Amino acid sequence: MQRSWRFIDTGVNNAFLNMAIDEAILDVHIEGGVLPTLRVYQWDPPALSLGYNQSIEHDVDVAKCQEAGVEVVRRITGGGAVLHARELTYSIVSAVNNGIPASIAGSYRFLSEGLIACYKILGLDVELKPGRNKTRSAACFSVATLADLTYQGRKLAGSAQARRRNSLLQHGSLPIESHADLLFSLLRFSSEMYRQKARSVFNKRMLTLGEVIGKDIDVQDLIESLREGFAHALGIRFYEDSLTEEEIRRSQELASVKYDTHQWNHRS
Repeated sequence: MQRSWRFIDTGVNNAFLNMAIDEAILDVHIEGGVLPTLRVYQWDPPALSLGYNQSIEHDVDVAKCQEAGVEVVRRITGGGAVLHARELTYSIVSAVNNGIPASIAGSYRFLSEGLIACYKILGLDVELKPGRNKTRSAACFSVATLADLTYQGRKLAGSAQARRRNSLLQHGSLPIESHADLLFSLLRFSSEMYRQKARSVFNKRMLTLGEVIGKDIDVQDLIESLREGFAHALGIRFYEDSLTEEEIRRSQELASVKYDTHQWNHRS
């Protein structure tokens, strides 16, 4: 039996609204206001998103971010810093009793099947390969997690989760280009030697769609592959939808009073 989910493409937004929309969908879903949702979105201007437990003061050179025109925002999910430039971001909101395993590892495995199917459509055989963390780095793609999707041994996609009541938000980055030089110029390191060492690890571990398919990949093709991959692998029937009035209201409020505030982004 196919499950019915919403599919929403919210297009291009700034960092604060993008994170606010994800949380608004989660909260409205918890209250029973909307069905499970797969959302895709992009970022403008470029943004550096930090994991919930990261410290801006310790990890990020805010002045350099401002000089580069890069917004900085804290996520409600864990993990490390991600530079969102030329990429497609996805988010999933669903209850764990809606066919999704209750355990964190199990839910990552389950949802990764949709991403694996997406990459299969694009001609890439990727695998979920959780790894041990041997390197400390503020950069997310340098760090091994439960949700790592790898291609020929290198990380091609990363995801992170947050849970409330019996529901979850999982979102992740599908990078087309890495912009690694910019990323590592924005992060703080105790010395230039450690910056270069972390940069070297990042280069060895990360891979982008642009490197394996070509930088001229059409984002719309990637969106359709993502939707088709999740539909096929997880038995989902998607219908095109848009944010409800309540989701729009809450996301605008969250962007203003939470995500675009010093109190939230600089919390310790």
